[in-house]
Amino acid sequence: MMKNPTQVTPAMQAVPKIAVSKDLEPAKEYDPDRVHAFRYRAKRHEQLPHVVKFSGGRTSGMLLFALLENGLLRRERGDVVVFNNTTCEHPETYNFVAECKQRVEAAGIPFFVVEFQTYEDARQGEWRRIASYRLVNERPQSEDNSDGFRWRGEAFEEMLSNKGFVPNKFSRVCTKSLKLEVTRQFLRDWFASKRGIPRQGHGLDESKVDTDRLHRLHIRNGGGIPKDILLAKKRFVLSQPANRPKQVYQNFSSPAAPFENETLEGKVFGRKAWFGDDGIEYVAFIGLRGDEQLRVARVETRAANPHANIGYEGEHVYMPLATMQVSKEDVNAFWQQQSWDLSLPENGALSNCVYCFLKGASSLGQVHASMEEQKGEAIDGYGSTLGTPCDIGWWTAKEKLYGRDLVSENRERTNPDAPSFIGFFGATTGFSYNVLDESVRRGDGLERFADSVLPCDCTE
Repeated sequence: MMKNPTQVTPAMQAVPKIAVSKDLEPAKEYDPDRVHAFRYRAKRHEQLPHVVKFSGGRTSGMLLFALLENGLLRRERGDVVVFNNTTCEHPETYNFVAECKQRVEAAGIPFFVVEFQTYEDARQGEWRRIASYRLVNERPQSEDNSDGFRWRGEAFEEMLSNKGFVPNKFSRVCTKSLKLEVTRQFLRDWFASKRGIPRQGHGLDESKVDTDRLHRLHIRNGGGIPKDILLAKKRFVLSQPANRPKQVYQNFSSPAAPFENETLEGKVFGRKAWFGDDGIEYVAFIGLRGDEQLRVARVETRAANPHANIGYEGEHVYMPLATMQVSKEDVNAFWQQQSWDLSLPENGALSNCVYCFLKGASSLGQVHASMEEQKGEAIDGYGSTLGTPCDIGWWTAKEKLYGRDLVSENRERTNPDAPSFIGFFGATTGFSYNVLDESVRRGDGLERFADSVLPCDCTE
């Protein structure tokens, strides 16, 4: 958790040396003792606001402090660090994020934690839930801290309930909704140079969504889920607050007063920044390493292809650690030299959403073994993790509620012998969180799923 302000923050050690230079040769391998070159692809990029998309892991942390300590982040340019809270992270990730936030803000760079949330509004004559976000501080939500971050899966379930189905490897609506779109909405507000974000939604205590109309709209849009099943899925999102309150940046990041930037003039419409042709451009930093070349290549391909760049207009992506040929071992070596670290295993199995379905069968087995050892134990500042995304029971329940049961939905099936349930792992793998739990408890091992439940190598 955050330190007492009177405590001295130890300096970072062995921070990678980076210089903006065209004279230095690119690295063939990472050397912590050499000065590595950072090159802007266009001269004007140096003048654009810089955005660090911080994931909350060790690699992202190494990138963040390399940028900070080498003077590549400047507050007056509108630079900002943003962490998307899925509410499914391990408590130690939140502690790590809080430490990073404190250090970055001490250097004068705004650092925001943002969460997905919906609100109610009327669109095309129908009251419905609209996807948005809210700012949160670096402490867990409680009765005394209503603006704190949530960590019991609330935002993730709100997204599931709003969508009415679970994501999978081929439809990563969780990444898109909880991270990509949330970041984009936040930046539209941040670059508008206002004092904060406005109120959204109505102020009534009860939902104005007509459930009969909701089901008719579902049918009209090509859906076929029976009304009772659909409303069971929608129950959680319809129970959430109907509005997002007005929020002021300074209450969520100590040096985050609105900046004035003449390059934004004429590029803000309706209180929000406009991206794209003649709109706002910015530099985005992503923490990918030199040993993640498939992911790096995928990002580079997307950035270079205007037809694949929908939703990223105005964004210029840089991945310095990949250019410097930093490996996972280099990242771990960097953190071993610090006086503090992310208190999770270096193999990364517990990072990001604890039981994320994209981790693959082997890593999920490791996650389950680790979390079962801690089951019922209190984590300082959080209490027990039972009934949270650190507990496989939470994932099993969400998969059962929000998965697609084709039989119950009266769906016509061309092959009656094919799987009838579509969960987080799809319909063909025969794998689910319940199967994971039962297999580990029986000691069966997960080898039989190794080829069908592979870890994801993509990135956003």
